Amino acid sequence: MDIAPRDDSATSASAAAPGNLRDAVRVEFLGAAGFVTGSRTLLEYNGFRVYVDCGLYQGPKYVEARNYLPLESAPQTIDAIVLTHAHIDHSGLIPRLVREGFTGKIFCTKPTKKLLEIILPDAGKLQEEEYRQLSRGELKKYALEAPLFTREDGKAALDFVRSVDYNRDFKVGPFLVRYTWAGHILGAAHTNVWLPAKVRGTKKIEKFSMLFSGDIGPESTFFHKPLKRPKIAQNVVIESTYGDRMRTEEDYEKKIGDAVRYVVERKGMLVMPAFAVGRVQIVLYVLYRLLRAKKIPTLRIAVDSPMAIKATKAYMRFRSELTSEVAKSGFFEFLRSKNVLMVKDAEESKALVEAAGPMVVVSASGMCTGGRVMHHLEHRLGDTRNYILFTGYAGEGTLAHQIMTGANRVQIYGKEVPVRAMVAQLQSFSAHADLAGLIDWMRPFKDKGVERIYINHGEDAARENLARELAFMKADIELPRYQSTYYLHS
Repeated sequence: MDIAPRDDSATSASAAAPGNLRDAVRVEFLGAAGFVTGSRTLLEYNGFRVYVDCGLYQGPKYVEARNYLPLESAPQTIDAIVLTHAHIDHSGLIPRLVREGFTGKIFCTKPTKKLLEIILPDAGKLQEEEYRQLSRGELKKYALEAPLFTREDGKAALDFVRSVDYNRDFKVGPFLVRYTWAGHILGAAHTNVWLPAKVRGTKKIEKFSMLFSGDIGPESTFFHKPLKRPKIAQNVVIESTYGDRMRTEEDYEKKIGDAVRYVVERKGMLVMPAFAVGRVQIVLYVLYRLLRAKKIPTLRIAVDSPMAIKATKAYMRFRSELTSEVAKSGFFEFLRSKNVLMVKDAEESKALVEAAGPMVVVSASGMCTGGRVMHHLEHRLGDTRNYILFTGYAGEGTLAHQIMTGANRVQIYGKEVPVRAMVAQLQSFSAHADLAGLIDWMRPFKDKGVERIYINHGEDAARENLARELAFMKADIELPRYQSTYYLHS
């Protein structure tokens, strides 16, 4: 096994001799190289340039600052974008490209297209809000005279989106592409990209093939259907979000049940911060299942996130990607019942902040970096009758991370808020495969012709650990840095 050195050198011609570069595919890693967000990889062949994913950086301020860096290429020179799924760290940079001149096609699955209609305009709205909050010094530092992009830019980007089916080859310039269900969120896909094989005599010779794992769903899931195995390729780009972690086994139904009973007894409020796409729907399903089994008392459930409400409607439309248990359980009918309040406008949300318990409020964002959940935390954190139950991972430096790691006081909207409510965290709802799942995903490809593995979309400790664990593959393993470039062909 050969692990590439950890430096910021711009170019590696590890897979092509200098004299053969004309026939090589140029691969440049422009995002998520050492980070768990900001996925973006450039493929270039014979002058045709395509991004695989085009995401925003998310997390602490020093990470999100990377979104303001100058683009490496003029957006007019990018011919197409191929998306693995809709999450903002894979799609959220698209409106900026459109604002700055991109006019190519954006390819994705049909459910992803539906989610983009929700996510991209909302991303623009958040950029407008973020611009208003930047200091004079930050505006000067980033040379900003306007938001990075706007809600209207997000809407404009939708004009370029083209949806395709799973398990069907489609053409993107000189490349062929195929999507395979990845089990991560609605519409998520493993993405094969290759150049059509040349025939020499009676032999077919494949010039270039690369498999992008996208975000890999967990092996065991009760909500989304399990992932499908994609076609193998010479080159594999694998995510490594949990490349150094194993999933924690927990009785999530008991944790949620205990939290509900706590607020019912005290007439308090259970606030559950959750990611709008995927996580909110899973949380609602578990609450439904507990209510149906009479494991928790009947109480009101409010969904306070316009994006989550729209995403839930998308899940209703594409039930084929969910397990039959979920699709046929009566869950979606329950969501239309009087017990569930879908909070749409700002006035309703303000009223909810002041409402008396007991009640469950599921709201975004999951890491508490913005959104309506911030108002709920501002008003509920200081009261011992309330319970804050986080539904997954929170990046270091985020408000959710501060609360989860025991802060006595936190800053919300410039105000110091004491933390007196009960606080707990669920760890079993992750939509990502853990270390064992990543290894299991790669294992069937052993001795199947994989020559190079690129470990991306993860922090360095996770990438390095996964590299050691994948030594059995007997392939060259690379840990690309920002702008690491490779010239590849067979």
